[in-house]
Amino acid sequence: MHKPKILCLHGFAESASVFRIRTRTLRALLASHAELVYLDAPVNIGDLHLTFQDTADTQGAPSDFTNLGWWWKRAGKHIELRGLGLSLALVAKTLEEQGPFIGILGFSQGGCLAAIIAALLQQQHDQKHKRHVDGLAFPVEVSHPPVKFVIVAGAFPLDTAEHQAVYGEKIQAASLHMMGAYDTVVAAESSQKLVRCFEAPQVFEFEGGHFIPQTLQCSRAVKRFLRPFVSGLNNTV
Repeated sequence: MHKPKILCLHGFAESASVFRIRTRTLRALLASHAELVYLDAPVNIGDLHLTFQDTADTQGAPSDFTNLGWWWKRAGKHIELRGLGLSLALVAKTLEEQGPFIGILGFSQGGCLAAIIAALLQQQHDQKHKRHVDGLAFPVEVSHPPVKFVIVAGAFPLDTAEHQAVYGEKIQAASLHMMGAYDTVVAAESSQKLVRCFEAPQVFEFEGGHFIPQTLQCSRAVKRFLRPFVSGLNNTV
């Protein structure tokens, strides 16, 4: 029997390899129960050099990781989200070729994208597979059903006026929002705005900043949240 799949979306200026390290505790928790599929964003914004401690769970010497983003925000008279279309195309391709996915795990910018994907899949389903939603769309037809859940950390909604229609209806997917009390990268109010975009959100607040906590409390919160969707978690510590 195939394990259910969860799509994993890293934060801005990171990569799939980095996100695997950031989520090592969750990977250990879910290893026997779900397949985590880590996706590299298509926008290359330079190189990121990690410390040896950051790469402690990898083999060999520290490596250089490609520094990627799902879009690049260019401010001016008109705010541009350069690369968002490329990211939606990549996600659409991944959903079709590697799906189905029962849910999405996203950090920071990846969490923002996770909510967008959940909303677009829901709206597409509700509108009988209509592709376009007021300027935000998958560039190809996507037959993937709506995801059952979204887990995000340090996430936020888009603030561009032309994209607000994506949040026009409450997102029905179950959601777990991890929020650090001392997050200085994403303001608490911004994360709360994303919380309010979901029909039945759950919030896990922790003493920390802009990261996914590697604590027993976090693992327990994720386990409780995922029990309705992932079999076997009742038997884990």
